[in-house]
Amino acid sequence: VTATSFVANSATINFGNSLAFNSNITGSGTTLTLGANQVTYTGTGSFTDTLTLNTTFDGAAKSGGNILIKSGSTLDLSGVSTLALVVTATNFDINNISPDTKYTVISAETVGGLKPTPEENVKITINNDNRFVDFTFDASTLTLFAEDIAADIIDEDFEPGGPLANIPNAANIKKSLELMEDAPNGSDARQAFNNFGLMTPLQEADATTHLMQDVVKPSDTIAAVNNQVVASNISSNITALNARMDKVQAANKGPVS
Repeated sequence: VTATSFVANSATINFGNSLAFNSNITGSGTTLTLGANQVTYTGTGSFTDTLTLNTTFDGAAKSGGNILIKSGSTLDLSGVSTLALVVTATNFDINNISPDTKYTVISAETVGGLKPTPEENVKITINNDNRFVDFTFDASTLTLFAEDIAADIIDEDFEPGGPLANIPNAANIKKSLELMEDAPNGSDARQAFNNFGLMTPLQEADATTHLMQDVVKPSDTIAAVNNQVVASNISSNITALNARMDKVQAANKGPVS
């Protein structure tokens, strides 16, 4: 896209693919929908009032929709009263999260290319379907980081007042989940456990109960079963478990809240 100047007051610009945007631009109350695409910007640009950026952060690709300000160009967001970032997180798997699972929404090739919005004016909304994955956001660099919080979620689900605190056989189910969470990345147990993050807590408990029926008889002695034995048995039963999970997930499909 090349132009001498571009005015985007109260406008929505949708970027259907990655491209170069070469033009001076001004805008007030503007929405930019990037999806997972990169827009390289050349020119002198400024926005005021509210600027909304709709982007996608792909966990498998470890990248997301972003704007790269080319050398010699500037984008002034210092006059933006609210920078609203709406991020859809997709394809996140706790087996693949690492320190480099992050992405920056707006960056510049040279120092001074971006005049940032004051940090207190940056608001972020993240739509995420895996409850075992959480995000932290650095407003000073407009960078989003993913982290594995599965262990914390298990504890919260089973603590007093939690959704699984009073279900039958709660202690054994929690222990099974903890063993799966501790399994090596990429193992059958860990891969199945990641899929539990796409379920509600009660669906997760139901799937685990079915798995336990294939693996061990419910009893207090499960606490003494070591991780290697459980992981081996889980591996041998993973096909049956996945079939059950598919049925549960199909019944649960709907908008992500």
